[in-house]
Amino acid sequence: MPGVPQWIADGPFIGIAMFLTVIVFLRSQATYWIAWLGTYGFLAKSQNSDKAWVLKLRRWLEGASVRKGVDAVDKWGLIIIPLSFLTIGFQTVVHAGAGVLRLRWWLYTLVAIPGYIAWGTLYAAVFIGLFKTGQAATAGKTWAIVVSTVFVTMLGLFILHRRNEAAKKRSLATVEVEQ
Repeated sequence: MPGVPQWIADGPFIGIAMFLTVIVFLRSQATYWIAWLGTYGFLAKSQNSDKAWVLKLRRWLEGASVRKGVDAVDKWGLIIIPLSFLTIGFQTVVHAGAGVLRLRWWLYTLVAIPGYIAWGTLYAAVFIGLFKTGQAATAGKTWAIVVSTVFVTMLGLFILHRRNEAAKKRSLATVEVEQ
């Protein structure tokens, strides 16, 4: 597979899971620290900035998605941090919310460890499964071609459904604003 180091493509499951666990650790820590440092004087000091990246970061920190993360941590407590790793899209706002709330780093990290391990293990299983199915499909295995076709079709339908739902919400919001 182009772009994937050979030791990952051929590596044992545990090696891939550990590699992905480190990746998610780095990503969630970066999100936490950006939010933590961003709320530490950044919002006040960046009020009059004309730099695009500063304005973008400011909008993100003050936006609805980070607010959802703060609200989730407030509502559910620390248990939402490891559980967020089992979601798609929601985990980033939860980790940003933990940073905005300025949770102590050691507590945040300690609570997130089960989530790191779960995410690494889950994505390693998915990665290996997709990789092996892709190899079998390119080798002409009928079962793999069928599985790949069904997977791509379902993924396409899911994406279309999400886009249609988003368009409906936008049109409803536009109608409500006009009234």
